[in-house]
Amino acid sequence: YQRRVRGKNGVEDKKGFFYTRFLAKHSALSQGDYVSPNFQVIVVDKCFPQMSLGKFDDIKNPLFRKNVKHNWYVDPNFPECGFLTRDEAHILFNCALLFQNKRGLEIGSHVGWSTVHIALAGVLLDTVEPQLVHDPRVLLSCVQSLRLADVNMRVNLIPGFSPTEVEKLAIKQGRKWAFFFIDGNHNADYPLNDAKVCHKYAETDAMILFHDIVFPEVAAGLGYLKSVGWNTKLYHTQQIMAVAWRGDVSPPEHQPDPKYEWTIPEHLKDLS
Repeated sequence: YQRRVRGKNGVEDKKGFFYTRFLAKHSALSQGDYVSPNFQVIVVDKCFPQMSLGKFDDIKNPLFRKNVKHNWYVDPNFPECGFLTRDEAHILFNCALLFQNKRGLEIGSHVGWSTVHIALAGVLLDTVEPQLVHDPRVLLSCVQSLRLADVNMRVNLIPGFSPTEVEKLAIKQGRKWAFFFIDGNHNADYPLNDAKVCHKYAETDAMILFHDIVFPEVAAGLGYLKSVGWNTKLYHTQQIMAVAWRGDVSPPEHQPDPKYEWTIPEHLKDLS
């Protein structure tokens, strides 16, 4: 399946996707941003007009790694809930490029920063996010950003909680997915249950990415996937990302920022 769409500027690449109008060079990144030098770079900031630089002092969670001084962007309406860093967003984007024309599932979108990066890679995306119904500001911001990126017709926003809404969609639509991104509720067994439902409805060739794997509860989801036969790997970023994969697909290599000495927390040493 391939939707042939043309962006407002009439720009699309040879496969029918128009992330090309967002392409940039590494040298164009702002001071404080880092992206692995082997990655394709896109800059989608214009799709997020309220985006601003967050303040580390606003972060109360002790698991936030403030020692990694990469730019941390936020929507000012939600100053304690930031975006993926530029490097983390590009891990997501460059992994998603392997799944053009395939179905993807995102659990936790916030205002759509990760959503836009996945959709611009050509993934046909279902996104489950409870705040879409509980906070109208989240819905308005997310919809606005998807429209500005010209990907709103390729993203299915689903207000509600995982895994309940994932199960509903899989059963009702007979849906399976090849690409997944888990960045939902980090507490208790939620990440583990997210990982289980993704495993249940994953295609044979599939990839599942996690954000905030520095949280032991999130790492439990990755540990479950490893226990049922998935390959796993860590990406050294501000909050540590991770990937699980199986079948005829391999995640891209990532070169962490050489300015830092990267260490692996004890709870992740068996998952690297």
